[in-house]
Amino acid sequence: TGIVTCTPTADRSKATDSAANLQGALGLTEDDDSFDFSIINLATDGTSHITITAGSSVTLVGCMVVSAQDLAEDAFTSGVGRFRLRRTSAANSTLYRIA
Repeated sequence: TGIVTCTPTADRSKATDSAANLQGALGLTEDDDSFDFSIINLATDGTSHITITAGSSVTLVGCMVVSAQDLAEDAFTSGVGRFRLRRTSAANSTLYRIA
């Protein structure tokens, strides 16, 4: 598993790499192989969100926005998203928001 951190100073939109590049880099060699990771938004302004968009041959399922924390770091704006990238075929992957 992995952890990705980001401290944006404004809303950020980040595209995944292509499915082929992700599968190669993560060693997803068989259909249904998967990789879990977390994105932690370290911004504490409550407004600087990270939005994940799909790269080539990647399908997104679930909320792809990781909210910024506010200074109180309350439960509403946790600043953490957990994701699973699953190989669905040799040319395609699906990214799920799992928490």
